[in-house]
Amino acid sequence: MKKVFFLLLAASAFIFTGCTKTGPVGPQGPQGPQGPQGNANVIPSSPFTVSSWSTSGATYTASFTSGDITPDIVDNGMVLLYKSYGSSSAPRWSPLPDIDGNVSTVFDFYDNGFQIYVQTSDGSMPPFPGSVTFRMVVVSSALRKANPNTNWKDYDQTMAAIQGTNTTVLNLKK
Repeated sequence: MKKVFFLLLAASAFIFTGCTKTGPVGPQGPQGPQGPQGNANVIPSSPFTVSSWSTSGATYTASFTSGDITPDIVDNGMVLLYKSYGSSSAPRWSPLPDIDGNVSTVFDFYDNGFQIYVQTSDGSMPPFPGSVTFRMVVVSSALRKANPNTNWKDYDQTMAAIQGTNTTVLNLKK
């Protein structure tokens, strides 16, 4: 019994006296070196206008490539697309899907790109969309989790959530 007591006492002494602090220490240990500058949270696009549409059946389509839509964004993040109404000096941004009468504007996204569709609810050919201005925002899962009360369908709330983040502008290719 005495041997067990002395063994526990010796082990305790090693545990409580074996650690020393050297330099700035964070909750997990010493702070590492500064990482590279980058954008880990959100990537907004400048407004872009679509005036050249393809047809597929009774649907108008426009396809784009964007290297900012990565497999991680597809699996864990989100891509938001907003359609402009009003004048170019005072646009009002409506989130997609957007329904105007029986005409809907929707989109889908995939690794390295996205596609916009204009179609009707009854399957007939919609009127030619003409020139339509859009904005896209790519959001990482980290930013979504950091802003749980943001209404991501509201363009102003989305932009408010990304204020102060290190952002770059999307490069879109049709």
